Amino acid sequence: MAEKSIRETIEECAGRTGFCSILNRFEYSYRHILPVMAGEKRFLALQESEFRFDGYIIEDYATVDRAVPADERFSEIARLEGLLDGPEAPPVELSSYRSIFAFLCNAGYNVEIETGTPGGGGISIFTGRVTNCTEHDFRLLRFGIDCRWDNFPVTVWYDDLRVVRFGSKYLEMYSKHLPTCPVNPVRFNF
Repeated sequence: MAEKSIRETIEECAGRTGFCSILNRFEYSYRHILPVMAGEKRFLALQESEFRFDGYIIEDYATVDRAVPADERFSEIARLEGLLDGPEAPPVELSSYRSIFAFLCNAGYNVEIETGTPGGGGISIFTGRVTNCTEHDFRLLRFGIDCRWDNFPVTVWYDDLRVVRFGSKYLEMYSKHLPTCPVNPVRFNF
């Protein structure tokens, strides 16, 4: 499926507040998302899991292989259950990764970052807090499942990004049990 068609499908779903099913080449099944904002190169969507929202994703259209409007019955059940009532997009600017990571840094979100390629060096997933960002990369102070912060932030290049997640139950649960972040993030003014 062409990137233009994928973008048009996601934009259409965002415009009518409807679910979309997306598939990447390394996934075995479609996943449901509710697009809430569609930018020129990437989109912001609520993740759906078993008729519940589980945080947000920001993903480039180029990483999606197929996008189709969700099954009519699925969308109808979601509407009847009130899932389409008032999901609001956080005030993030999707025009550049720098603006996205400046927002995440200022807001103090803990994030999950997916990097890599399925065929190349594989996919890596990191959890942590954005502490700074530039035009080409950002700094992430990682934490592990032991609820301990690393000693130093790592640099993540925007070219390596696949998916950015924030606000999920997984991240919220760990965030409740983490000690205070030992690095003071840079504050950005826009």
